[in-house]
Amino acid sequence: MKTILIACLFAVAAAETKYDSSHDDIDLSEVLGNERLLVSYTKCLVDRGPCTPEVKQLKDKLPEALETNCAKCTDKQKTVGKQLVKELKEKHPDLWKQLVSKYDPNGKYHKAFEQFLRN
Repeated sequence: MKTILIACLFAVAAAETKYDSSHDDIDLSEVLGNERLLVSYTKCLVDRGPCTPEVKQLKDKLPEALETNCAKCTDKQKTVGKQLVKELKEKHPDLWKQLVSKYDPNGKYHKAFEQFLRN
């Protein structure tokens, strides 16, 4: 009985170490294909516009995710994040520069983030 209780506690602790996955089903192609939406989300993230609840949640977690190399991200969040960043860097470099200026102005996370994108 004691072993089962300990196993349950570890399972609960492990589950709590990941970010909320309730928005993991976001249609990324819809966001990337809609310039207005993409600009709006970027403005939220760089404190230049209002935020939807979903983007606000991302904004709140982004500094920690950068600091920990996305240690609490679900696999889906990592996949979507990588896809989003690659698309922004390639097709919307101006928006990407705004995000980098806000969240990594000194390049502290650059090397680790590039490694994260490659994996």
